Amino acid sequence: HHPVEMAATLAAARGAFPGRRLVLAFQPHRYSRTRDCFEDFVSVISHGADHVLLSEVYAAGEAPIVAADGRSLSRALRIAGKIEPVFIDKIEGMAQAIFDNAKDGDIVICMGAGSIGAVPAQVQKMGGAA
Repeated sequence: HHPVEMAATLAAARGAFPGRRLVLAFQPHRYSRTRDCFEDFVSVISHGADHVLLSEVYAAGEAPIVAADGRSLSRALRIAGKIEPVFIDKIEGMAQAIFDNAKDGDIVICMGAGSIGAVPAQVQKMGGAA
């Protein structure tokens, strides 16, 4: 959930699964971190993932910060032009979004420090591999 860690994880996955599409399901953690690392998130995600499913920020008790939310990050990724993000307004919709967007052979990586931890089990219950 930090850009340096994300880059390392995505690079490791790319090395372990060459030629496979990497789908990143990402829930940013804290508005302040999203604000402080915004440009790094855009760079790492747009260069490291082939497809991104992005949820709203897991606030962890913080108040929202203008332009440091999931929609703003999604918009910035779209403007960067390397990837077309799918924004999921509520994390409860992430499992369905994965189920709807991932294809056979894709490597799906769930990242974040919030409620996204429950998503792989939800996908598995829906009939997908986790």
